Amino acid sequence: MRKKWLSLFLSIALVFCFSSSVLADSLQHQKSNVNIDGETQKQKVLLIMEQLSQLRANQLLQESKSGSVQAISTSNQMEASLESQLESLGVEKLTSEQVRARYTKYSAQPLITPPPSTSKVKWYVLRYDSTRNGVTYNIEELYAQGLNSGTNLAVGANGATLYTNKQILVKNLINIASIYTQKAIGAIPVVNLLPYELLFTNNDNVTNNSHVVTHRSLTTVCFSYVKRSDQSDYYQNLSYSSNMYTLAASHTLAGYNNGQPYSKTTDKTNTVYADNYASSSKAVDYFISTTLTGTSFVSSYTFYNHDKSANLKYNVLTPTAPGQVN
Repeated sequence: MRKKWLSLFLSIALVFCFSSSVLADSLQHQKSNVNIDGETQKQKVLLIMEQLSQLRANQLLQESKSGSVQAISTSNQMEASLESQLESLGVEKLTSEQVRARYTKYSAQPLITPPPSTSKVKWYVLRYDSTRNGVTYNIEELYAQGLNSGTNLAVGANGATLYTNKQILVKNLINIASIYTQKAIGAIPVVNLLPYELLFTNNDNVTNNSHVVTHRSLTTVCFSYVKRSDQSDYYQNLSYSSNMYTLAASHTLAGYNNGQPYSKTTDKTNTVYADNYASSSKAVDYFISTTLTGTSFVSSYTFYNHDKSANLKYNVLTPTAPGQVN
């Protein structure tokens, strides 16, 4: 009887060992896939962060239009769902205090400074590996995303007048308005607002005499830290900083249609990325070649009227270190 129990015990033990070995191999395989597919993983992360930025910017716009803070359960649920998706992709959410505690340990480079305490910014961290010429580098991306008007990552205005008393005959216009963003290579058109998007479909007898813009923008900055995989975290360098922003704008045009007063409001949302935003390749380039931090920023956006004789320009934050975010 004792031999039977011993035999059964050994069989179970062998099965357990085999299962543990298979599980360990599976986990190691998954870990390898994460490393290999780091860029694919990151593209999913960037898409979700864009969705979060759009959700938050539009929420701010609607609050500004209504004149009160709206606790919209649907938006809250969407935000929670998107952050849950980030977590499933390996993104860690940090408080400002956790950012301060972690990044003051990285003292190999003076630019690594902690941000002040604030509840106006969400901080996220994504880690993955990148191999260049047989050398593996650990990349740690710290993202700062603005939440509301209490941070310098947010820009906005209520009822800013683009023009008034212009008496513009709309019939023959190609564009009633446009938005441009400023990048390192010059002013880039973000969107052209066509007459049918802002006015009634039949524009033959429309005379427009004012254009007012209420808008909110939220910036997301990516601070890319790099070290060789055989180095300790002490040697992590802030190698590259870049940004993107989401602009949620409400355009109100007023004038006359067949002699009768009219007013129409249209909302627009756009997300604009700096060239090479959150680029692991650029981060490794700067880590290898220089002690300076590389940057790629969009620095401003401008609303123009149809002939660019009137404009409204707004600057967005272009920080080279986390401590410049507040």
